Amino acid sequence: MKNIKFFQTILAPILFPVSLLYLAIVSARNFLYDIGFFKTVKVDDVKIISIGNIKAGGTGKTPLCIGIANYLLSLGYVVAIVTNAYKAKHKNALIVSDGKSVFYKTPFVNDETYLIAKKTKAIVASAKDRLSAVELLKKFKPNYVILDDGLQYRKIAKDLEVCIIDQEKFYLPFGLLRDSKKSLKRCSKLICFEGDCEIKAKIVNNGFFDINGRVNKPESAFVFCSIGNPFKFLSSIKETGIFVKGFKCFRDHYNYTKKDIEILRTLKSKTKSEVLLTTYKDFVKIEQSGIVYVDIEILLDYEKLLEGVA
Repeated sequence: MKNIKFFQTILAPILFPVSLLYLAIVSARNFLYDIGFFKTVKVDDVKIISIGNIKAGGTGKTPLCIGIANYLLSLGYVVAIVTNAYKAKHKNALIVSDGKSVFYKTPFVNDETYLIAKKTKAIVASAKDRLSAVELLKKFKPNYVILDDGLQYRKIAKDLEVCIIDQEKFYLPFGLLRDSKKSLKRCSKLICFEGDCEIKAKIVNNGFFDINGRVNKPESAFVFCSIGNPFKFLSSIKETGIFVKGFKCFRDHYNYTKKDIEILRTLKSKTKSEVLLTTYKDFVKIEQSGIVYVDIEILLDYEKLLEGVA
């Protein structure tokens, strides 16, 4: 983290002006939607719930989508989730899960899509053009469609716009903000894990698992991941009391190779770690014995969050 801030400071004369240009482009796009130059489509006979943020990286959008879906399913509704097919191999909209069976795995669909399909009984569709995925879902007659990472996707009108907020001052590429702070005004509900906001949320650890099921908390681990906020994950592992003997992070959405896993197993042996430990998002791309993952969920007042639409 210190190295990142060091290079950010060194490159500030280059990155900061580019950030201002980035903000200008994002603001212009939002303005064109606001005045109706770019059209927004209202989808009939279904309520659209969007989950998003204005900061790049992992802020908890995917587990929140799963939590909302499972809450609505518990009330007896037909629920579907639409994901962005970012870095997926498929080009067209497709049904990844009908709520009973999962039809596609990584890397044909991306890691977040496969994770959602495995963690919920909601119907899951994925597409780069998410409006086409919503159209594809109509045959299932869902009561709700949840858009994962939907704040910047303005082609569809939303009945509920939920945004997870996090502390960040600067815009890409100097900082991590990917959308104007003015976009928060479009949001119906704001969620935060720290600080003050309308709805407070908490990420809880549901335990440790491997390919065969629940396992005891390891004493030591070599930790690895390929997520948007790897150092936050590393800190959360240390907070459990596990002795972290080594750590390796890959770029977000990285697809592991056989060679990568061999190297990680070698590092585990060299550091005399009890296990290789990662996130569930990473585990679904590997699904091999000898690797342990942490299962998490988001706790919040879902009734309050969905007030007015559920």
